[in-house]
Amino acid sequence: MNNNPLRIVQISDMHLYANKEKTLLGVNTYDSFSAILDLLKSATTSPDLILLTGDLAQDHSEMAYQHVVEAFKTFSVPVYYVPGNHDDGKLMARILPSATISNLRHIVLDPWQFILLDSQKPNAVEGYLARTQLDFLEDCLQMYPAQRAVIVFHHQPVPVGATWLDKLGLTNADELWSILARYSHVHTILFGHIHQEHKGEKNGITYFATPSTCIQFKGNCVNFALEELPPAYRWIDLYPHGDLKTAVCRASHYIGVFDAEAKGY
Repeated sequence: MNNNPLRIVQISDMHLYANKEKTLLGVNTYDSFSAILDLLKSATTSPDLILLTGDLAQDHSEMAYQHVVEAFKTFSVPVYYVPGNHDDGKLMARILPSATISNLRHIVLDPWQFILLDSQKPNAVEGYLARTQLDFLEDCLQMYPAQRAVIVFHHQPVPVGATWLDKLGLTNADELWSILARYSHVHTILFGHIHQEHKGEKNGITYFATPSTCIQFKGNCVNFALEELPPAYRWIDLYPHGDLKTAVCRASHYIGVFDAEAKGY
């Protein structure tokens, strides 16, 4: 058996605008996103696939998603996405599928499978996995019981230690965990939303979040606060026998004018 790992790259929470000059709390989100893509291009190991874990756009504009399409035209690997609370799912479905970006929700790369879910709750910041999403999850897990499963969505399914953020996670996380407990081949969960590096394990399942490509939320605090950390992406190496290695790669510096007094966005 080939012992080489499958290299996954997770990019999250770009918050792009139609106007490339527009900023979010002092950060030009397009420039910051571009810096992360440049960092990824300079990596010595190329990814086998890229996952965009939500909040691709900030302003619900067609052009913001066009910027995503244009940015990934220079990559020769497949790109998959899930919506976040700031996204427009209908626009994403119409604009994003392109030569490199796919709207597939179940990707099987033996001995792994990736199940992409929509945790967007209409007109809300917090997340929710509708019954259709949970049924799809179970269908995929039952269809491929021999392939270790990596499940991908936007909202965090666990408390992350920040009071204000923990109110805005996946509101029916208990229902999700109850389903996952029935399937021993669930390996890892990847999510975004929290704009910070995070990892843990629950019921034998590892989970990871990646920082945003723009502003970074300060961890372990009661109220909204930013942290002056550079933007980042996460790489994950998945080995045939189930081992996992991962790390976060940050740009060399914070991009923008840091707003230590920001109270939200």
